[in-house]
Amino acid sequence: MKKLVKTSLITALLACSFNPLYAGGNHDNGHKHSQKELSKDLAQKEAYKKVQELVGIKKIDKSWLKAPLLDAKKKKFNDHLEWVVSYKNENIKDTKKQILYVFVNMYGKITGANYTGK
Repeated sequence: MKKLVKTSLITALLACSFNPLYAGGNHDNGHKHSQKELSKDLAQKEAYKKVQELVGIKKIDKSWLKAPLLDAKKKKFNDHLEWVVSYKNENIKDTKKQILYVFVNMYGKITGANYTGK
């Protein structure tokens, strides 16, 4: 049993030690590590893709696909700015769920969606 644990540990350590060889510092494969902040227009497009996804997996009603854009603004959460893109759907009977907020970080990644805006 001790030998198996020892062998597993050594194998794991060796595997980890070889990873830096594959991620050398002098590579340029078309991406940059410092990204430009997302524009309002692109944030809106990413948010709409999320709406489409939520409709596709039946998390929200398909009427959200035609809901008009209400607002898109930057908001600070902890120490990070995010785009908060909101849509208003008056076809939803529950007035507390008529506004959908989609959160997009400054680099285009969706960080969440809800009806509270928080």
